[in-house]
Amino acid sequence: MGNSNKRFRFKHKGHPRGRFKKRALATVVAMAAIGTSVSAAHSLVVPMLIDETIEDRAAAVFTYQNQVSGDLAQTIVEAESHDLPLLDALYSVEEQLNDACGPLQEAGRRHIEGEQLSGLLQISVYGALDGCAAKSEEVAYYVRMARSYSAKMTGSAQASAWN
Repeated sequence: MGNSNKRFRFKHKGHPRGRFKKRALATVVAMAAIGTSVSAAHSLVVPMLIDETIEDRAAAVFTYQNQVSGDLAQTIVEAESHDLPLLDALYSVEEQLNDACGPLQEAGRRHIEGEQLSGLLQISVYGALDGCAAKSEEVAYYVRMARSYSAKMTGSAQASAWN
């Protein structure tokens, strides 16, 4: 007799009405969260479109990051030509720079190609500005260190001219 009561209790535990109510509540909560996210995203994009200082700062960070990337590429070529042991570190730093500045790189590519920037990409750019600027400064420091090391290891006067 005790077994039949247990079966009865467990049989009604997953009642369809209870599951429907939970799903309906989850749907309402999710829709409210999406509405809030969309309005928050819109409030971030509109100031970016209105405030030209943000656009100017993004252009300055993008330009500086490209200069640092070019210097890093030259340093990697120099290190490869002399088979220096710092190549792995330079490749790692290059990957970190690309990760930090990915939204700016994508926005720059699209702008150069004449495409419109989506609101989500603009938000990504805005969110990546500080990180990209900081990572660019860090990579510029590593490039200077690598060039100094390269000059010591190869006896090259070119590395001192880079600094």
